[in-house]
Amino acid sequence: MKTFKATMTTAMLALALGACDDAPSAPPKAAKPKAAAAAPVTAAPVEAPVQQVPAVTYTYNPVGKRDPFRSPIEDLGPVNANPVASCHEPLCAFDLDQLKLVAVVTGDSSPMAMVEDPAGRGHIVRRNTRMGRQGGKVTQILRDSVTVTEVFSGNGEIIKNPVMLQLKPDAKQDPAYNMMTGRNFGE
Repeated sequence: MKTFKATMTTAMLALALGACDDAPSAPPKAAKPKAAAAAPVTAAPVEAPVQQVPAVTYTYNPVGKRDPFRSPIEDLGPVNANPVASCHEPLCAFDLDQLKLVAVVTGDSSPMAMVEDPAGRGHIVRRNTRMGRQGGKVTQILRDSVTVTEVFSGNGEIIKNPVMLQLKPDAKQDPAYNMMTGRNFGE
């Protein structure tokens, strides 16, 4: 089997090299006119000049591209020490401890949740929604929790602090209710 592969490889290489002849083939020579025939002399046809196609030259344009020899963290720039100044959303006015997770909708490609502020107003949040006084972003929405990641800078390091808001079950449950009579079953 090895000799068959080696033979086929050699044959293919020979065919490829034979087909790649760099020297252009000479045009066929025209037959010389006979001197005995007294034909009128006509001008030889003028050949059109052959245009030379320039070789393709590649140029690199670094505009808008990141320098691969620099750290990507340097490209981010300094971390904002006061993220509250850059967050203008209504949920940035409250601490995460003051916010209460009320409802979660999952099961599709863009899950969402509802958070209630201390005044009782509900706010819809999705991924990358800014919330909290530290300017955290919603990074994950699960069926019973929402994760908000706050970013701090300390000693030249970037510190990420994930905070989870849990969906709390209702303390009081509605008694069983009869829809036909409009009364509770306990009565």
